[in-house]
Amino acid sequence: MKIRICALILLCCSLLAACSAGGDSTPVPTVAATGLPQATETVVPQTSAPPATVVPTPAQGKVILVAPAETGAVASALSDLAAASGLAFETRPALSPQEIPAETRLVVLLQAPQDLAALTSAAPQAQFVVQGGSDLQAGGNLSVIRQLEEQRTFMAGFITTIVAPDWRAAGLLPDTPGDLQDAFINGGRYWCGRCVPMYAPLVLFPLAGVQPPGTDAAGWQSTLQELQNSVLEAVYISPAADSPDLRAALNAQKLILVGTQTPASGSSEGAGAKANWAATLSFDPLPAIQKLWPDLLAGKGGQTVDASLSWTDVNADIFTLGRQRLAQEALDGLLDGTISPFSVPAE
Repeated sequence: MKIRICALILLCCSLLAACSAGGDSTPVPTVAATGLPQATETVVPQTSAPPATVVPTPAQGKVILVAPAETGAVASALSDLAAASGLAFETRPALSPQEIPAETRLVVLLQAPQDLAALTSAAPQAQFVVQGGSDLQAGGNLSVIRQLEEQRTFMAGFITTIVAPDWRAAGLLPDTPGDLQDAFINGGRYWCGRCVPMYAPLVLFPLAGVQPPGTDAAGWQSTLQELQNSVLEAVYISPAADSPDLRAALNAQKLILVGTQTPASGSSEGAGAKANWAATLSFDPLPAIQKLWPDLLAGKGGQTVDASLSWTDVNADIFTLGRQRLAQEALDGLLDGTISPFSVPAE
């Protein structure tokens, strides 16, 4: 009995010693569900990425319209063309060579400036388009939209005569170039041949009164007074003769007027100026610009095209739809070359 008690005591001591030793045992590797030890994960220290190279975004190409006066229709159309080509657009009343941005692709000038050569030289990367007379020469990065004044003067003679009672029409024209007088008279006679009125004084219409370029309004009024001896009903005011004072004097005489600049409401011409205004004859550069646009953006300059001629500010009570159709037929002949402003016989 004593032997069994001693054996039991020894067994308990052995078990206590084993439990005490378990607290200092070596950690056992974690065993996965497969029964194999998992691999130890290696942590690689992160290094900072090199700074990104900043590439500057190239400036957007630009189209600049240079127009000294309000040109809503031209500006709107050019803005649409530029946007469709992914280009910026802006208008300026004037432009100097130092003001042309490097990103400029196209400059459109509605009037030829004195420093045109300096402008084209200052921006050889850009194309330039200028609207002007037939004396302008295209070349290099300069394209020209020609305003053929002889065509406008011919149509002025035609329209002024067709709206004038008894053919009694006249034009106020510069004395140079002299062929403008022929163009105006031929325009009237293209419509009525020998334009002999029914009532005295009997003279062949239309008439032309001339003055040197730069003549003031008083000088033109003197010429008008001489023409009035033949009893006028309608008058064409050329750009050389045009002024608010002259238009006011003509309006005071209740003459039918055809011109190149619409009389402004509220000006010295009086509130009733537009009542006697038949039509405004003006050049439209847009068809020419649209025709040139693909070549200009491709860097192909040095081209010459003609501006379109049209009438606006029409008083349909004077320049009626029927008369407009007749005028359009004459204009179509001018544009396609079947009519020359200098070929209509005097008789």
